[in-house]
Amino acid sequence: MYASSGHQFDAMARTLLGDLCFLDDRDQDLKAVETVLHSFGKLGVAGPFIALFGEECTCVAEVASVFAEQFHRLGYLSLSRLLAGDEWDQLTAGLRERVDGKDVRRGEVEASFGQPSLLVDRRILCYAPVASSGWVFIDCFPEDQTVYVPGAGRHEWRRDDDPLVRTVRHPAADFESGLILTAYGRAVRVTTDSWIHHPEGLSDVQKAIAAQLRAVESRDPSQSLRRRRSG
Repeated sequence: MYASSGHQFDAMARTLLGDLCFLDDRDQDLKAVETVLHSFGKLGVAGPFIALFGEECTCVAEVASVFAEQFHRLGYLSLSRLLAGDEWDQLTAGLRERVDGKDVRRGEVEASFGQPSLLVDRRILCYAPVASSGWVFIDCFPEDQTVYVPGAGRHEWRRDDDPLVRTVRHPAADFESGLILTAYGRAVRVTTDSWIHHPEGLSDVQKAIAAQLRAVESRDPSQSLRRRRSG
């Protein structure tokens, strides 16, 4: 399934899921999924991700990961690995303390918890448990770059083979409660904080994210864009 934006993927995935549930006479199952999707707010599943990282963020992979969990939940997506109880406990125990405000690389995650159940767009690691308690999503964002090669008189493109983790999402009552920003995630979030401190007109989900980011700033003033600009 190809889409050029998160909003487009959202619409396509909802249609496909609706068609499958209609064919299989699963109206109640579809309603349960729609309740989950509704929790992302009026701007759809893409809304919270765009609120975090700006309009330039297509967030197709992020939206796809959300729908992957729902397709698997209804049996329309099979996975090669599901984490058993002890593996799941190892992953989720103290998760926020391990990654909140810290720099973590993809290689560290895979070394600790093994290969993901599903890899979306080669950068979002999805870990699914045997029990249907929700997934953990680890968003690794590669920063490939072109660098000058001293002595060669030329530039070359270098792939970021071990990217930093940007965000972690874990099972929670709502999007903002389950969101964890790493140090890198805080640094690359929306480059202007005007919407964070002036949330008028935002969706309920965006307002909740703005409140969370204000709390991050109050706990760690060095992360405040306003302070960095004036410092």
